[in-house]
Amino acid sequence: MLNSSLFDAIPGVLDVAAPRVAPICVVYDSPHSGVDLPAGFHPSVSADMVLKATDTHVDALFDNAPATGAPLLRALFPRSFLDVNRAESDVDVEMLDAPWPHPVLGSAAAKRGMGLAWRFAWGDTLMHDVPISVAEMEARIATYWQPYHQRVAALIDGVHAKFGQVYHVDCHSMPAFGHALSPDPAGTRRPDFVIGDFDGQTASPDFVAVVVDTLRAQGYEVALNNPFRGAELIRRYADPAKGRHSLQIEVNRALYMDEDTRARSGDFAAVKANLDRLTEEIAAFAKARMAAAV
Repeated sequence: MLNSSLFDAIPGVLDVAAPRVAPICVVYDSPHSGVDLPAGFHPSVSADMVLKATDTHVDALFDNAPATGAPLLRALFPRSFLDVNRAESDVDVEMLDAPWPHPVLGSAAAKRGMGLAWRFAWGDTLMHDVPISVAEMEARIATYWQPYHQRVAALIDGVHAKFGQVYHVDCHSMPAFGHALSPDPAGTRRPDFVIGDFDGQTASPDFVAVVVDTLRAQGYEVALNNPFRGAELIRRYADPAKGRHSLQIEVNRALYMDEDTRARSGDFAAVKANLDRLTEEIAAFAKARMAAAV
């Protein structure tokens, strides 16, 4: 069995739904579905604006994972407060009140204002009307980024140690159209799902195929790596040659929610039922690989 401490919650930071049946070699995480605003977070915009970037309800869409034998880790804080799917060094120095004394990645995302912490709440609206301190950014990393990454790494490592292989599913949602902060042009219509494997680098083709083929068989339009190929959470922990496979799933929000109110739409139940079936197909795939390794 996996170490039971891996399923302990950290209040305000993360929780983990433990497998409810015999564990399999799969781990799920939902890093952007958190809606709890930290007590020390004082943006100059409304809570609704802070949460506009949140992958609202994604944790619920994939909550069948524990029933298949896979843990589901989720962050409890908003993505725009601190984005654990960015590298620790992906700091947007333009939002700080002093020089950053640590390495800086300087990614395209950070330059758009979507770095480790977001400079813009949405569009061209600044998250903070004054720069934040270096100490505050360091505290966000220590309190939120590091515990989340320690836990996802421990879950992945624990499953890999038990089974000799692990399949990691990183769960996200995306607006129906490209926007001012996105890598695709504003107004670009997006497919129902985008599956990212870092352009073939983070997962075996058969793992990617079971996800893509299952969704397409359900009638969905599915793209691969465009416009999202995945980011830190799959890049950092994948090594297919060593049996460590990670992919990212982006679900189009228009399928299941009202993007303005973030309320679940009438189609939510049907989409969730289809994703329940996807988790079952992933479990069947994983069990077949486990049996083959015996």
